Amino acid sequence: KIQRATRRLHDLSVTTMIKLSFAIIIAAATIKISTPLLLLSDLPTPSFIIDTQALRRHVVGSPPIKTEKQDASIIFAPSIRCPKNELLLHPSILRPDNNNDHDASNNNEDGKSTTIIDCEFQFTEGQSAIGYLHSSVVRGRDDAVAGEDDPISSFLAEIDLDPTLCGGNAQLVLGLNNHHVGGYYWARSAGAGSSMEAPGVWYGPSGGGVEKGSDDDSENVPVKNKRGLLRWLNEEGFTACNSNDGKRSEWVNFLRKGDTVQFVPGDGQHALLQFRDRFGKQSDDGRMDDTSIRVFGISSQGRPMGSEPEVVCEWR
Repeated sequence: KIQRATRRLHDLSVTTMIKLSFAIIIAAATIKISTPLLLLSDLPTPSFIIDTQALRRHVVGSPPIKTEKQDASIIFAPSIRCPKNELLLHPSILRPDNNNDHDASNNNEDGKSTTIIDCEFQFTEGQSAIGYLHSSVVRGRDDAVAGEDDPISSFLAEIDLDPTLCGGNAQLVLGLNNHHVGGYYWARSAGAGSSMEAPGVWYGPSGGGVEKGSDDDSENVPVKNKRGLLRWLNEEGFTACNSNDGKRSEWVNFLRKGDTVQFVPGDGQHALLQFRDRFGKQSDDGRMDDTSIRVFGISSQGRPMGSEPEVVCEWR
């Protein structure tokens, strides 16, 4: 009896081990491997950035958007229409496998959002901006060239944001991923603080901004794909240009090649149209192809305070 019981126990142990092994194999085969987050610093520059959380707040008071999931974590990515120029942009979700779901109940058969909101991209001081211009630093103060960047005392940086993309009308702000404003200041670059201006900084074209027309056209025409410059408005620099509530623009002194900065455009609708015309491609029938025009949506939902926002969608 003891031997029979021992064999039975052994058989049960073997059976249990086999079942457990199969369970482990099945579990391993069904583990969801998450893809790396796409962050703001991963994007090409220049690009136009839309804060999807600020966009959601923008439509508060508008007719409600019907969704099956009324969850704050849902990516808010409707189609956007610019009333000024009738530009219509449709979203596509870049990471449908992440924790933030996109409600597809408002999409048509082509996958385009049937929810369309009008957005003028107006900026109100003290509130989060909806649209930003995202740019990379090409040269910092240490790279200034005498005779080319004079006066050297006011030179801050050369960036890859062509002023013609925004009509030369944009304000440098603390930004969405500013690593130069550490300690107390990093908290101010989250939420509404991200669109807080860096006072005393001028932004404009490098080396002019117009070029001579051809022999058949004597008029000057804007130069495209030029770079922009950042300078102190006062040659005494941040000591004369800063506000009294903190060194909100001293950090610009420390910009180096490869850093990224953001601007709030004076006319976001105009800037979007310029991005569409600059980076979009036209098909033979005159319509714009479905190519990237560098208009991306970001969100800080679920991200640690002060960290880089995640890129969640793209508009085309």
